Amino acid sequence: MDTDQRSDLLRDLGQPKGVTYIELFFDLVFVFTLFRLSQTLIDSLDWVGAFQTLILLMAVWWVWSYTNLLTDTLDSRLIRLQFLITATMFGVLVSSTAVPEAFEQRGLLFAIAYVAINLGRSSILAFALRHHHLGRRPLRGAVWFAASAVPWFAGAMVEDSGRLALWSLALAIDYAAALAGWPVPGLGRTNSAEWNLADEHMAERYRLFVIIALGETVAITGRTFHDSDFSLHRGTAFTLSFCITVSLYWIYFHRTREKLGPAFPGANEPADPNEPRPRSKEAALAHLIMVMGVVGITVADELVIMHPTGSAPASWVAAILGGPALFLAGHALLGRQVFTRAATPRLVGLVVLVVAAPAMVGLAPLASTGLAAAVLAVVVGFEIRLNGPLPGAHSLPPRG
Repeated sequence: MDTDQRSDLLRDLGQPKGVTYIELFFDLVFVFTLFRLSQTLIDSLDWVGAFQTLILLMAVWWVWSYTNLLTDTLDSRLIRLQFLITATMFGVLVSSTAVPEAFEQRGLLFAIAYVAINLGRSSILAFALRHHHLGRRPLRGAVWFAASAVPWFAGAMVEDSGRLALWSLALAIDYAAALAGWPVPGLGRTNSAEWNLADEHMAERYRLFVIIALGETVAITGRTFHDSDFSLHRGTAFTLSFCITVSLYWIYFHRTREKLGPAFPGANEPADPNEPRPRSKEAALAHLIMVMGVVGITVADELVIMHPTGSAPASWVAAILGGPALFLAGHALLGRQVFTRAATPRLVGLVVLVVAAPAMVGLAPLASTGLAAAVLAVVVGFEIRLNGPLPGAHSLPPRG
């Protein structure tokens, strides 16, 4: 393979690194996707349903993450790349329509969409970059996506626990291959020399996804309150749900550029070519955990607004308190090497939510929601105390 030619598809790291409009357009489909995931979980709110939703969420997150790597490495202003991103967007929309019945009659549609997105995109990029050394990366990815396609399609052909097991195996292959650098005999594995990443661009992509996830929560909260019969209890649940979402926004975005910038890929990472950007993996994991939390919070908002009183079963308490707990855990992981003192209140809040959960079972859902809102408010209060009341860098960077 000729590696001396520079492809015009590559992002020029000397140019502005702002997020492009096609990337924002691509993110819109995930508003619908997260809605479908939350509805899937609320319709089967038990351990099996939670695990099924987790599998689907991890598949959706992987599609978004890999597309994010594409737009971070390549110049998404080019028409050819925009066509590819749009095609990926269509595939995500198709898979989203299959999400509620993915473990029932629409499993094959979900598998076809997922495999077509990942295998098709990697194959196209491997061909387009065949004269550049970066072309090895999507080529390795195509090999591994072809391998994971076997359990994806096999899982679609069986039902219940068989599908769950096979799709878990398929996701394990996809994630493990990426963590290992997609090793392929004769091609080696991806190393630091095969990345062309604009670190601030990647950081901004993560931030925008969090905004989208929180926006979906606001939309569900407003819609549920509108569809319910108005009462004092439901009004209180609506208010607390909104306060929880605002607290999550504050926790993540307050002075985000000063504190979180170094936590994103590229900051102080070793130059060892055999360790391809380890902190980028940590950032991706942290955001996946936070998005899991947001999905749980979305489910909790709908439950508590529709049923604010009565006796909350354990599954409801798990959603109401587990969502904020996951968000705090993910955010603490994201910044653990950057702002240790600021991470401490998040960990304390996480412990309080977990320890208090058993006592909330059987109480009114409003009680658990009030506890979650109070814990998050205290975390925000420590945020202000530790970093001062002045706003941080809340504006978007200039778009190139």
